[in-house]
Amino acid sequence: MTSAREINEKLDEIIRHNRERKAVELDYADPDFTLEDANTGKKVTKEMVLNKADEVYEVIIKDLNKLTHSGQHCRDMFTNDYYVNDFSQDKIIAEEIRENKMKAEQARQNSENN
Repeated sequence: MTSAREINEKLDEIIRHNRERKAVELDYADPDFTLEDANTGKKVTKEMVLNKADEVYEVIIKDLNKLTHSGQHCRDMFTNDYYVNDFSQDKIIAEEIRENKMKAEQARQNSENN
């Protein structure tokens, strides 16, 4: 697996984590909502759940930092127009770039002829 793909997966994991955390916060807004620990069956408080979510988030960030060496070895990896590891999108973007170059060249030639 390429570094870019691994980084993308970790970034996607962060997005999923944030969505799930927001969903839990919304669940706990309902006064009748309760969660039980799967192992013990005891009621789990909102703070316990959010603390665990924070721990999971920190692990994701730590993994991401390991992959990127804290950003030191992945400069310009995502700054190009192409989507990483998405060849169909690469083809579409390459075609758009080619069309834009053709239009610019035709406009240049038309202005020279007039």
